Amino acid sequence: MKNPKIGLLHILIGAMFLIGLILLSYGIGTRIVLSLAAVLFVLVIVRKDVRYLSASILAFLISFYLYTLLRGKFHQRIDDLALTILIDRLLLGLLIGGLILTAGLFRKPSSLSFRKPEWDNLIYFPFITHGFHYIKIRLFFIISILGNLAVFVPLLFIFGDMERMKGLILFALLFSVVNAFMEELLWRGTLFQVLWNEGSLFYAILFTSLAFGIHHIAIGIPLAAALSFSIGGVFFAIVTVCSRSIVPAMLWHFIINLFMVFSNFIIP
Repeated sequence: MKNPKIGLLHILIGAMFLIGLILLSYGIGTRIVLSLAAVLFVLVIVRKDVRYLSASILAFLISFYLYTLLRGKFHQRIDDLALTILIDRLLLGLLIGGLILTAGLFRKPSSLSFRKPEWDNLIYFPFITHGFHYIKIRLFFIISILGNLAVFVPLLFIFGDMERMKGLILFALLFSVVNAFMEELLWRGTLFQVLWNEGSLFYAILFTSLAFGIHHIAIGIPLAAALSFSIGGVFFAIVTVCSRSIVPAMLWHFIINLFMVFSNFIIP
């Protein structure tokens, strides 16, 4: 992909994006968020070089505001925690829809493909696309899954309850499928496409991964823990880029979600 030169304005737009996301997640700083939205709107009008990027971030923040508003109403009116969690994840479709609509208005590609993963492609270290060491996506994926097993299996024995886990099987499958699909389509699919095309590969990985972690604040995850999720976002992005498909990241995300449900991290 041919990328424009990354300048200070790109960095400022990324910073406004993260600040707006944090404030909306905490439900504070309405005036600041409105000011950020106004600046982005002005950039859409006066700066052709960052017009689509600014419009996409503006659409994302508006959609995220609607997302937080609606999830709050659902949580107030529905007592079933499992149901509200599933609805919460489905509401991410608002953000995906906002980005796809913006892409349509600007006649831009809206999402990375669901094409068959290229498992024999290489990941290079330390720079992903080049470096002094490399590994095939297939092997990297297997090692990553084994690493997750090493982390979560002991947690299942410590915090898990076999009878409770049996009762969570249906929810675990539904949540894991819905969450993996919606989050990967949003973060590594639609948004990543925008930031990569309008910025650079590093720019896309950095800001989508940070935003991926930060958005968990809106669902009650503490800031430190939410930021730690950004590390996972980096790896999901790398797998997506190198395999040229969001399918491997979705599969990996699905497996992690299953472990999280059975370890009592989703429903305490």
